[in-house]
Amino acid sequence: MDWTGKTVACIASGPSLTLADCQAVESAGLPAIAVNSSWQLARFCDVLYAGDSAWWEAYSAAVDIPAERWTHNPNVAKALGIQAVGKGQSVLNSGYRAIELAIHFGAARVLLLGYDCSVRQGTHWHGDHDKTKNPDHRRCAEWLNQFGRLVRNGAEVINCSRSTELTCFPRLPLEEALCLSRA
Repeated sequence: MDWTGKTVACIASGPSLTLADCQAVESAGLPAIAVNSSWQLARFCDVLYAGDSAWWEAYSAAVDIPAERWTHNPNVAKALGIQAVGKGQSVLNSGYRAIELAIHFGAARVLLLGYDCSVRQGTHWHGDHDKTKNPDHRRCAEWLNQFGRLVRNGAEVINCSRSTELTCFPRLPLEEALCLSRA
């Protein structure tokens, strides 16, 4: 993928994510990375990213969209014949890794959707995973700490999540951020 200079949407699975958010991104024609099960709302996504080998093992057979599939886990990549980027286990958050991937592809601006980083309103827009682990308060606190260390390499990251505890990035309503991407 070459998204040099483009605005890219990273669509995670926080409970605030809505179908309307995804439809707005699709209507705007932005390149998009869906994180884990969010491909179900963002069927137009260019990339499906999941770092967790347990997620791939439990859910990959259900994925029926033509998006490129990516992970950071070389064993998963080899077993499933998908792409791998990065290495190591230092950050165990697929949403974080999706932002890194967008930047790796050259994104100048990354819009975040469904990056709630909280379980106050539930675990995911789709409810709990039934075959893999779900986030809890402790894990969300770890994620918040990790996102603050994200190396952006010049990319602007804007959190457009409807509800979020993630405060290390500027926030804008999605509609305003989409207007920026057209400018």
